[in-house]
Order: sequence, then C-alpha cells, then structure tokens
Amino acid sequence: MKAGLAVLAAALMLLTVGSASVRAEIADPGAPRYTNNMFGGFVTPTVSPGETVNFAFNLTNPYDHTLATMTNITLSVGIYEYATQETAREVNSTFKNPPLIRGLAPQLTFIVKNLTIEQSVTIELPINTSKKTPHGSYFSQSTYFVRFRLTFNLEGNTTLVVLQSKGFFTEAEWSRMVSFTPGQDIVDTEYMRSLGVDGLIPDSSFGIKVPIPRWPLAMLIAGCVGVSLLALYYFVLDNPGRYPRLEKRAYYLRGKLSELGSHLKNRP
Repeated sequence: MKAGLAVLAAALMLLTVGSASVRAEIADPGAPRYTNNMFGGFVTPTVSPGETVNFAFNLTNPYDHTLATMTNITLSVGIYEYATQETAREVNSTFKNPPLIRGLAPQLTFIVKNLTIEQSVTIELPINTSKKTPHGSYFSQSTYFVRFRLTFNLEGNTTLVVLQSKGFFTEAEWSRMVSFTPGQDIVDTEYMRSLGVDGLIPDSSFGIKVPIPRWPLAMLIAGCVGVSLLALYYFVLDNPGRYPRLEKRAYYLRGKLSELGSHLKNRP
C-alpha cells in the first residue's frame, strides 16, 4: 500500500512539473507580438560635431508566461552605416574618426541584468564624436544607423533566443529574408531561423549636423528691414500730404542723405 502511494505521489509530481514546463514554454519567442514591444522610448538626438550624443532606449520583457524571466541577457549595439542625401558608407575599420559608444568603440557588447515579466530597464549609451567625425553639410544632415543583437534565455525554455536588427544581416541575407511582394509573407521565417535568428528587432539612428551660422540670417533680416524701409520711404514721398508725420521724417532723412553725399563728394 505504501509503495503504491509513493508511486502515485511521484506521478503527480512529474505531472505538475510537466504542466509548469508547458505553461512556461514559449513556442515562438521571436514572434512580432513580443519583439515589437521589446525596444522603445528611443532618444536619438542630432548634435554638432564634437558633442556627445545622449543615445538611450528602454528594453522590456514582453513575455506574459509564469516563468518567462529573461536571463543571461547579452546586448550588442553597433554603429554600422553613415549616410547623407548624397552618399552612404559602411562604418568599418577603414572609417576614420567614427562616433564611439561610451568613448570606446563603434560597437560594444555588454551584459544586462535579468528582466522579470513586464520589467523594463533604460539603456543609456553616450556616444562621443569629434570635430573630425564625418558629418553633413549645412543643408544636408548626416545620419548614423545603429544596429542591435540581443541574446537571452527564458526560464521556461532550454534554448538560447537570438534576435537581430537589419544591420546585423548582410544585404543578400536581408533581401532574401524580407519581401514586400503582394501575396507573400513579409518575412521568410524558415530562412531566418536557418541563419540562427529567432526574430527581428528594429534598427535606430542619430544625426550629426553642422549648425547654420547666424550671420547669414542676420544679414537676411537686415536686408529685409532695409528694403521695407526703402519701400515705405518712396511710398510716402509719392503720396504727399497723406502721411504728414512720416513725410516730414522722410524729407529730414533725405536732407541728411544729401548732406552726407555732398560731404563725401567734396572731401579732399
């Protein structure tokens, strides 16, 4: 009798463990309903060369399962492309004076603390630039594109989850994987998984731009004011008696200008 009760208890324990594992198992951890809610709150400023880009975003655990704590989280962040309206260049070892994440390198990998269900953490990554960092012109802002690669474990899953943004794929891989042809799936998930990736996350970006000098604007404003005053001057003189106060000032100004012209003309 005791042996039978022991077997029954063991069976109940295995059933309970198995049920918990089923509840915790996430069949498709890279599905858009999760990855679309994982990154957010991006702060992507535009700065002048030599200034620091206060780049930041929120990383959230979007899973709603009982044992879906994200553990062993590794995040890679990299600046991978520079573009203006006229050109685009890869940020690689030959790219001179690139922006540096935390003043160290264009790409960094670091560990993030565990995230429980619906927990968020703000990732702040100051990006240092120099006066020599490639940047756009006065009228053409330059953009630096930032890519992400996120890997982690879930308590209910046994395999590593790998998520990547566009920048971590080659152009050939991305073109084959993503299609906007009507009637076809946007993402070829089978091919994506063959690359060892479970889901897609977004790229981001920030800008570097030379500020427009103030003196051209000041000259433009001064020119507009001068043209307006000149138009008013001739309008008042062409309508005698209509605006007596302005007409008096206009004649006074005309006399001063004539006096100045005569003085300059007769100067030895």
